[in-house]
Amino acid sequence: MIMSMNMASDIRPAGGEGGPYTTMVGGSKPLHRFNRGEPKCTGIVMMFMGSSLFILGIPMRLDILTSSTETFTPFWLGILFIISGLLYVLTEKNPSKQLVTASLALSIISVLGVTVAFFEFLKGILHIRQSHDYYDHSRYDNNVTESGRVECQLIRLEAVFMYQSLVGMVLLIVMTSFARVALHSRKTQAIVVMQYLPSPD
Repeated sequence: MIMSMNMASDIRPAGGEGGPYTTMVGGSKPLHRFNRGEPKCTGIVMMFMGSSLFILGIPMRLDILTSSTETFTPFWLGILFIISGLLYVLTEKNPSKQLVTASLALSIISVLGVTVAFFEFLKGILHIRQSHDYYDHSRYDNNVTESGRVECQLIRLEAVFMYQSLVGMVLLIVMTSFARVALHSRKTQAIVVMQYLPSPD
């Protein structure tokens, strides 16, 4: 979105002679380029994924098996997604340098967090598989069957978390690129036209 701005000033000396008539045209708002990434829709998706990470992490934390919740990964990643989504929604409503800069900084931090979280989820899957492989099957057949179901559910949840983290990383990288474009091209270009009006004499 490009906005134009016109500013005119008529300066006349005390003697009554015509002063210069200044007109500035061609002003623009490059910060609105951030809105091309649809930050409101992206923010809603990020908040939804962050909420699901946080909520689904609660029952996983209560389980005795070792998973990614041991390092609270779904919780802090979910909080990062929620805060990023809120910033995107606020930035679309009121685009300013401060909000776009904050969105860019938090997006970069969240991308690094997603990278760490991805390997934490992968490590959680490996831990659950190891606990299943070393389980004693000789005396607790019924418990083994029930435990195997729980382990499969936990592995599927970890896989869902990995998928959500990858989707979140793609969205964060896209919004980071839009924020960088908006901030790097922030200089407003304007054309100033000065005309001398004829004297009233």
